Amino acid sequence: MASHVGEEISGCPTTERVQTIFSTIAPRYDRFNRISSLGLDRSWRRRAVRYAGIAPADQVLDLAAGTGDLTMAILRYAEPAGLLSTDFVPEMLEVGEQKASRYQGETLVSFAVVDAQALPFHDDAYDVVTVGFGVRNMPDRAANFREVRRVLKPGGRYAVLEFSRPSPAPFRAVYHLYLRHVIPALGALLTRDRRAFEYLNKSIEAFPGRVALARELHEAGFSQVQWHTMTFGIVAVHIATK
Repeated sequence: MASHVGEEISGCPTTERVQTIFSTIAPRYDRFNRISSLGLDRSWRRRAVRYAGIAPADQVLDLAAGTGDLTMAILRYAEPAGLLSTDFVPEMLEVGEQKASRYQGETLVSFAVVDAQALPFHDDAYDVVTVGFGVRNMPDRAANFREVRRVLKPGGRYAVLEFSRPSPAPFRAVYHLYLRHVIPALGALLTRDRRAFEYLNKSIEAFPGRVALARELHEAGFSQVQWHTMTFGIVAVHIATK
């Protein structure tokens, strides 16, 4: 996506912006995640899988799967009967497929290019739906919430792993300085695309807090929403039950 020098970067996602950013940085995205999170991103995903309560007989749908880190965590720590890993950026999904090609467990895993805001699946098709750090990049997350509720079986769960707002005020101030200055600089160093990470840090700042996100999930028709915070509230997992 072309941009002009001095153009103000917004944290609001658009389909063109998200596809352009992630198709460009896909080969270097995992390295950035490991370094920028100080390696904590792996533990966040592991705990999200645990909170999702995935059973061995479950059929799981992983949305906005990107390079497949949450997909691989599900395979490693839950081993459901079936897992469909999806993303609407093929370049990201290809990285995930390469990772899964080395998987030797019992789960039947497959991949598909899918828009998480318009799911091409039957009603009541999945026991659990997951998404890791993808909801804030959806232009219409309300549509995603409605679609997920539709494809979940009664009693099924939507596990939303996403950045949130740290609670301790002093820590929050340091965290926002890190987002605004360190993340773009690190992104530029590792991917040569500073503006992509200026957008990503602003998308984190613009994303609703835990209570507001829970309210949006309730408004989409989920009967119960709980959340669990990690690393002083930097990240939260919302578990929404149909």
